[in-house]
Amino acid sequence: MARLLSVSRAAHVVGVPRAVIQKQIRNGELTSFEGEVNFTELTSLYPDTRFDNDDMPEKIEEIIANALRRARYAKLTDLVTPDTATLAARVSVLSKELSASKIEVTKYERIIQLLKDHLAIASTQEPGEVQSFIVDLLAWMDSTILNLDTNDDKDIEALTYKDDFLRIMAAQVHIKPSNHEFFVEGKNSILESGLSAGYALDYGCSSGNCGKCKAKLVSGRTEKIKHHDYVLTEAEKAESTILMCSHTATTDIELEAHEAGSEDDIPLQNISAKVKKVEAAGSHVSVLTLKAPRTKRLRFFAGQSAELVFAGLPAVTLPIASCPCDERYVQFHIHNNHNVIGDFVKNDLKTNDTIKITGPQGHFVLDEESYRSIILLAENTGFAPVKSLIEHALTLEISEFIHLYWLANEDAGHYLSNHCRAWNDALDDFSYTPIETASTTTADDYKNYLFRLIKDHRDLMNIDFYLCGSENLIDTAREFLLSQGVPEKQIRAELAVE
Repeated sequence: MARLLSVSRAAHVVGVPRAVIQKQIRNGELTSFEGEVNFTELTSLYPDTRFDNDDMPEKIEEIIANALRRARYAKLTDLVTPDTATLAARVSVLSKELSASKIEVTKYERIIQLLKDHLAIASTQEPGEVQSFIVDLLAWMDSTILNLDTNDDKDIEALTYKDDFLRIMAAQVHIKPSNHEFFVEGKNSILESGLSAGYALDYGCSSGNCGKCKAKLVSGRTEKIKHHDYVLTEAEKAESTILMCSHTATTDIELEAHEAGSEDDIPLQNISAKVKKVEAAGSHVSVLTLKAPRTKRLRFFAGQSAELVFAGLPAVTLPIASCPCDERYVQFHIHNNHNVIGDFVKNDLKTNDTIKITGPQGHFVLDEESYRSIILLAENTGFAPVKSLIEHALTLEISEFIHLYWLANEDAGHYLSNHCRAWNDALDDFSYTPIETASTTTADDYKNYLFRLIKDHRDLMNIDFYLCGSENLIDTAREFLLSQGVPEKQIRAELAVE
């Protein structure tokens, strides 16, 4: 029986974004069986994938450290774990033995198939020739068993070993009906792991009081890791209903759970957040980070906005500049010349001051169902929602590549350029192009920038475009892209807040 892997696990094993595996399925390089790929086909596409034993202690150390940080409701003194070297040795031995067994099974599956082919030929032989055929067949079997070890086996063994190790260290969660997948490391909760993976799972308090994160366990095993006050009905218990905020996955599991399918599925929320920090970014922009209460975070989609109310000042609506994968920390970029708000944030706002947030709002969001590559064109502080989109796209791994073009004049500047360069340096599938503009930019100037974009990317039909800047930029870019044959549905735009 062929070994099958989910798209997420296949990408995890060979170390590529999920979008790459999805593209190989569309191109016919990999065969998909109800959303899973053939392990043997995967090894032929990635024969150079190896798993170094030296990586184990570091990986285990990281997972244990994350588990300890998140074990808020357990006595850390009760959490006894072997040292990393011991655990690595045990995992290594077990994984090698399991891998060897699976390789043997694969060998004999191949022999059986070849034997069937030979027996099919035997059925056509004359009666007097059968004895001679059997002698030849036995000799063939002996020779085949001796010579069945090939380089292909070594490639399969390398990936099998890595997949087995990853299965020990992280459980996979499959969500129905969305078919989204993510991994749970250590004893992190299913909810926290899903949110960190970028998915909009339904929840309220995240502390076991409201019951909004209920899910039905279809298969696999979970473990309760913290108490919850919400009382499940007997009917819900009979259907294996759990609270995702209070359970972890001890094996690969499948859940029926509700997710927000679009920005319209997330309700308007009112929360009070504390100022975590205010940082100067460049000479004209302040980066404001707010911390929401643990029991009442802000749910939103990347690219959306929220209304902020500072004490004694009129409300202001600003784009959210952070990823929804960590909803406790919400970031905003505020130009120092933004009416009275900019000056107040820069000079008067203090750590732990309370800010009222109402949101989310807006429809400048990521197309999560698209596996096309992404180009983002931001102008000045239009980078704020674009940053949120980039972080979300990177978390979801839904694009083969992402390219950011950031246009900025002297008044705003590329105030987080180092952040973008860090992405560019660390990620193979991300590119960053900063563009200096004049204080007044004409439509012809924008067209010149767009011609530069065309030189970088010839196949515009397989790209999603996200534009955030002045009305002049958006109108010029939209008209230009449409003239190049880009479908309207692949262009999303938002006016920047200056």
